[in-house]
Amino acid sequence: MKTRQIFDNALSALAQILGSAAVLFFLYRFLVRTIGVERLGIWSLVLATTSIVTLANQGFSTGVVKFVAKYAARGDSSRVSLLLQTALLSIAVAVGAASLLLYPVGSWALRFVLPASRFSEALAILPFGLVSLWLNLCASVLQAGLSGHELVTHRNSLVFGASVAYLVLAFLLVPSRGLFGLAEAQLFTASLSLAAAWIFLHRLVPQLPLFPHRFNKPLFREMFSYSLQFQFITAGQAAREPLTKALLAKFGGLFMAGLYDMAMRWVITFRELIVQANQVLVPTIAGLQERDPTTIPRVYRDSYRVVFYFSIPLFAFLVVLAPVVSRIWLGRCDSVFVVMIALLAAGWLVNILCNPAYVVDLAVGDLSSVGVGCLSTLTLNAVLGFLAGKFLGGLAIVVAAAISLAVGYLIVLISYHRKHRLSFSYLWPANSFLLLFAAVLGSALFLPYFHSSWTSSLFSIRTASGIVVALLLMVVLPMWAHPMRRRLLQWIASRLPA
Repeated sequence: MKTRQIFDNALSALAQILGSAAVLFFLYRFLVRTIGVERLGIWSLVLATTSIVTLANQGFSTGVVKFVAKYAARGDSSRVSLLLQTALLSIAVAVGAASLLLYPVGSWALRFVLPASRFSEALAILPFGLVSLWLNLCASVLQAGLSGHELVTHRNSLVFGASVAYLVLAFLLVPSRGLFGLAEAQLFTASLSLAAAWIFLHRLVPQLPLFPHRFNKPLFREMFSYSLQFQFITAGQAAREPLTKALLAKFGGLFMAGLYDMAMRWVITFRELIVQANQVLVPTIAGLQERDPTTIPRVYRDSYRVVFYFSIPLFAFLVVLAPVVSRIWLGRCDSVFVVMIALLAAGWLVNILCNPAYVVDLAVGDLSSVGVGCLSTLTLNAVLGFLAGKFLGGLAIVVAAAISLAVGYLIVLISYHRKHRLSFSYLWPANSFLLLFAAVLGSALFLPYFHSSWTSSLFSIRTASGIVVALLLMVVLPMWAHPMRRRLLQWIASRLPA
């Protein structure tokens, strides 16, 4: 394996997520104070409605990573060029057609879930959301081409640059144009992202023309046969969030939908720190499937141990900081917001622990259990969410979403272990009791502390000292005492230049 390149890619993924998290933190604080939580909920709902178009993209993006890695390993640049042009033209046409069809459907959905006084504003920005998504999905295909070359560092640079551009444009446009300014900022950012990704790939693959114009049927069929399997999976993944937000808007109101969007962003930021670093193994495992498949179970075990080592303390810490985030974004400690973060963190923690099995299944093309898990998640989310919202209210919808997410991905994990006859004892790595104990005890101690804090700023002495102490006791000390810390430091040191 190209261990040095894996290390660089994983490190860049962590840097990109941290940088994007900082951008997101300031962006949400700015938006809440400029346009308010309800209008933020409208924008979130519009994006959730348009995100259904991602069904036409995700399978192709994964296929691009897999097959670009295949032909790049053979040194066949001309076929890589044909593959990228074919994928981009396919997605551009498919997503464009889907967007045109989605506009009337999205209009109906927004009219159904929104109050009449808010519908016209949401409908006016719906075209911006559709065009922005079309551009972003085209750009994601090109970014997948960079990942297929194992140049995840380049891809992450583009993603972070787009985040910064979005923040700057929002600061410039939102104060004067409100929600329209936010929509315009996303549209401009998506255009820049697409152009930058094409320039990067053109330098990497000189055979690429200035404008894509060649379509290769055999390559399309090769990608399509793989992508079709993955398309079913992404259908469930893409539909889950719009469904949850629509149920929240219907049964809990726009304010509840806005709170959910912010809570989700906070939790997903921590999830991406771990998942994106682990995701760089997809092209590596795809290569091992061709060269040395017997090493894949060892790669899975090692990646699971690393994911467990990082996810337990970090997710406990993100829950503990929920009251602080609430005070910074909302100006007060909102109990519903804090509970939402805790519920979503529980569901996404299970998702993260299942991610190593998910990554291996994607890389080797064994997608049956992944499909069953994603369908189970979507079905449970729809049924439990509707019943919870109708009889118990908005917060119960979030409970249903967290439960359905955990159950669906546990199916993936259990199926992987049974299929490959792996012991379930791997799921509890040795010497991990201190990590779990510190996470549980720290949550019980520090969550009430931050919830009762009178401060609204990170810079108060009480809040800053509390964050430092919580970070030390819940994250730094248990992770430092764990044997995995020594293994990781030795591995990193062996890859650094002399």
